[in-house]
Amino acid sequence: MSPMHFFKTMLVLGTVTAFFVASPALADPDFDELVGKARAVDGDTLEFGFKRVDLWGADALERFQRCIVNGQTTACGADAWQVVTNLIAAGPITCKVQGKNRYHRNMAICRNANGIDIGQSMIARGMAVARTDEMPSYAAAENSARQSRSGVWAGQFIDPLLWRRGERLPEHQTEVRRWQRDE
Repeated sequence: MSPMHFFKTMLVLGTVTAFFVASPALADPDFDELVGKARAVDGDTLEFGFKRVDLWGADALERFQRCIVNGQTTACGADAWQVVTNLIAAGPITCKVQGKNRYHRNMAICRNANGIDIGQSMIARGMAVARTDEMPSYAAAENSARQSRSGVWAGQFIDPLLWRRGERLPEHQTEVRRWQRDE
């Protein structure tokens, strides 16, 4: 191999190596549609491999959120996760991206193999609240769930948005005290 050929080969290899080392890996690239088997991360987030989508217009109870239903504390967030897991169990899920949230995560309307709108179904079952600024048509599903006292509408709960900000029902407040050394 001539010195010039060796030099060119090394230059190409160096350029290719630098490209792959310098390129950031994107776990959640932009996309318009996802179709396939999904896993529920929580009540309103689905994961297709390394790609995640949040349900457009539906804000489910958070995974560790607790509520009071029929006078009893319940793990309503875990219940929401179980409901969405059941909704996505049969067949492929189709999600069409509508936009991005403030965390730059893709927001999508997702349907299961039976054509059921998963976000709307979560709202109708009282496992999510409607975000009518994103999906005005979900207001009817929420009103129906309220009137029939479905899911968390049978008791007391904190809106998931406020729960993420630290609000809790009085029964679920925890007092955090720092250990202080007596001197």
